[in-house]
Amino acid sequence: MDAAPRVSVIVRTKDRPGLLAEALESLRRQTFDDFEVVLVNDGGVPPSRDVLEPHPGRGLRLIATEPPQGRSRALNVGLEGAAGRYIAYLDDDDLYYPDHLSTLAGFLDGSDEYRAAYTDVAQIEQGLGEDGRYHDGKKLPGYGQNFQPGRLVSSNFVPIIALMHHRALAAQAGFYDESFDLFEDWDFLIRLSRLTRFHRIPRVTAVYRVRNDGSNATTETAWMTERSQAARRHVFEKHWNLRTPETEMALVDSFQSEVGGLAAQVETLREKLAGAEAQARSNAAAAENLEGELHAFRADAARQIQASGERESELKAHMAALSGTVDQMNRSLAWRLFAPYRKLKNLLKG
Repeated sequence: MDAAPRVSVIVRTKDRPGLLAEALESLRRQTFDDFEVVLVNDGGVPPSRDVLEPHPGRGLRLIATEPPQGRSRALNVGLEGAAGRYIAYLDDDDLYYPDHLSTLAGFLDGSDEYRAAYTDVAQIEQGLGEDGRYHDGKKLPGYGQNFQPGRLVSSNFVPIIALMHHRALAAQAGFYDESFDLFEDWDFLIRLSRLTRFHRIPRVTAVYRVRNDGSNATTETAWMTERSQAARRHVFEKHWNLRTPETEMALVDSFQSEVGGLAAQVETLREKLAGAEAQARSNAAAAENLEGELHAFRADAARQIQASGERESELKAHMAALSGTVDQMNRSLAWRLFAPYRKLKNLLKG
């Protein structure tokens, strides 16, 4: 029997074959190949064969739930079917960059201290095109913060697609809480953080795609909407006992750090703006000097053209005069040459 794969990638999907095909293609492009894909189709139309084959990594297992069981149950079904030492997550509308799995698995393989790690994640807005497919648009602020357990109690800053953890941790922490259908990953991360420290690898290895037509969870249940507020309240109520002076201090410290970081970014932007303005002024001065030089060149060229015209007229006059002189010389020469002939002719007539 083959040894278990090092990594199991749990992929949730439901009725998004085009996006699923792109997600699976990003798995086929991984530089790391010791992984399996556990694809959980949560009550949707079964993916077609051309979407599923060829299987990335060590193979793909399709698990269907019928009727739809929801986001949390889909993750638990994936965990129940996973055989890898490590667990990673990829929803059907997101992508891994080729080094994602190798980066995380390589770190966890070499660490006795950490049993969970995460990378930075880019975020891109997508729009629906006339061809019926989503296309990348503007870049949005991404995810990339150092790990702070106290901060995690108040807000989630680790996207699930960035995470890889030991499979055994899920059993220790308890699987995903199926009473959540939003922020289930945040609740799960809080519980994992009670068992191990998370290590951040400051490298962008995945992309979270936000569609501007409200067809994914981020835009469908935007922050501060009634549903998201209810889910956030649920997280706070469940983990209220974890709030201590230390967690509140961590939250305030993280805010102050973010403010300081933003202030530094603003100052950097101001310096860049000042530099750009100085360069613009320099370019304007250079352009003005160039325009003056061009004006002088045009004036000099006009003078030279005029002088050339005048010289041409003079040369034409000289040529005309010279031509007259030559004609006179020719006539005078001819008169002298033919004078004897004319005399002889006159004598003969006489």
